[in-house]
Amino acid sequence: MANMKERLRNGEALIGTFAVVPSTDSIEILALGGFDFAVLDREHGPHSVEKLQDMVRVAQLHEMGTLVRVPENCEKEILWALDTGADGVLVPMIETASDAANAVKASKYAPIGHRGVALVRSSRYGSLEISSYLNKANEDTFVALQCENTKGLANLEEIASTPGVDMIFFGPFDMSASLGIPGKVDDPKVRDAAARVLDVCKKFGKAAGTFATSADGAARYIKEGFNAVGLGIEAAIYLNAVTSLVKAAKDEAKK
Repeated sequence: MANMKERLRNGEALIGTFAVVPSTDSIEILALGGFDFAVLDREHGPHSVEKLQDMVRVAQLHEMGTLVRVPENCEKEILWALDTGADGVLVPMIETASDAANAVKASKYAPIGHRGVALVRSSRYGSLEISSYLNKANEDTFVALQCENTKGLANLEEIASTPGVDMIFFGPFDMSASLGIPGKVDDPKVRDAAARVLDVCKKFGKAAGTFATSADGAARYIKEGFNAVGLGIEAAIYLNAVTSLVKAAKDEAKK
């Protein structure tokens, strides 16, 4: 099956979700449910590197894409994430072209970047011919950068034009906070920021991603032109499903 980068290049619109529960069973359920990708969230989730690799492995067995959201734009974190064999990384709080360049360099092997070389899972433990592997990894590794505050938005053209950047991921909730209207993601100021991200991504030929809390919201973003939408957080999806099921059973029992 094509990786995330190829699928987006082929014009597919992908629906994923954010995974904060460190569980291979949970990842398998998300894949069986039909998600195109999962963002394994080390920024807000308690994922160990060991558990992260198992989650990537399970996702790949079910042909579901994986991005690891690293907790910061840190070379070591990006290295750990990519050595698991994940499709790519989602790097938060990108505010300048320098931030973008650093994320790309950490994600790519020489001569593009300075990612450390090791015979780990990403290289099938050394079973791949090393030169071919390094070239293919540089081509396939997906680098997504978050635009989630006004500084990043102001510098977005310089960020998006950075070689090696594949996607700009718009964070509506953090952007609303940066704009002084926390949580008001449907406010015209936030919607204008989303439109700005779309325009810049189209200008520089980058994929555009964002986050939605409902199916209607995800569909709206895709119709607007976003290529990848993270639909909710899996823990909240599970909680909402359980809450709805229990309420329906109790309501029916009262009839």
